[in-house]
Amino acid sequence: MRRDILLENKGLSDINPLSCGEQRCAPMHSCGPFARPYYLLHYVLSGKGVYQAAEGSYAVTEGQMFVILPNEPAAYTADRQDPWHYRWVGFESALDLTAALPSCVITEPQCAHIFHALMDSGHIELGREWYICGKLYELLSLLGGEPRSGQSRPRYYVRMAQNYIEANYQQELRVEKLAENLNLDRAYFSKIFHRYTGKPPSRYVVDFRLDKAAELLARQGLTPGEAAQSVGYGDIFNFSRMFKRRFGVSPSAYRG
Repeated sequence: MRRDILLENKGLSDINPLSCGEQRCAPMHSCGPFARPYYLLHYVLSGKGVYQAAEGSYAVTEGQMFVILPNEPAAYTADRQDPWHYRWVGFESALDLTAALPSCVITEPQCAHIFHALMDSGHIELGREWYICGKLYELLSLLGGEPRSGQSRPRYYVRMAQNYIEANYQQELRVEKLAENLNLDRAYFSKIFHRYTGKPPSRYVVDFRLDKAAELLARQGLTPGEAAQSVGYGDIFNFSRMFKRRFGVSPSAYRG
């Protein structure tokens, strides 16, 4: 028995759902080898079978998901005695999904509820594709939201801090608060941030703000006062002093 959820191709850039459905496979049901131009994820609810990827053959059973990458030939066959019951979702993505989908077969039983929700989208008449898109982001957050090795954890913390700074540079930013939000000691946080960015956190914040101010002055024609306010400087004199130290000219001269 096969059930498909029909979707409209919205042409979304980051994640674009293309197919969704489920199948209770007949014994020895097989598919492929085919190469598809999009990601295709099968989550096994019960049963077992064999997935043949470029890297080799994998036995896949309940609670596991097999990953078919874009443009890579793949084939899969359900078991003769205990065939699969799986749900799938296919989607295009411009994102780097290496961390979220690191192998051909992933054991993640906690993802089952997402595939249940994907099938529930059949009852949604308006916005079905957006709903599935949201569930795919939730799935990827479970699969790749945390670093998978201790070696990558410091870089992960630094990326989170950079993202926060770049999204909130107009506000007051304190290094100790950033470290606290990451549950890190301030000294350790400052050390790893400097290691991966080449700057201490406080310097990174200042430079990022001033670079943004330079863009506002040169490209959007804001006045020095407007640029200062836009990047979080309440004191125009301090802003001018810091700007000249970084760029060698005053904000007014830089604006031209």
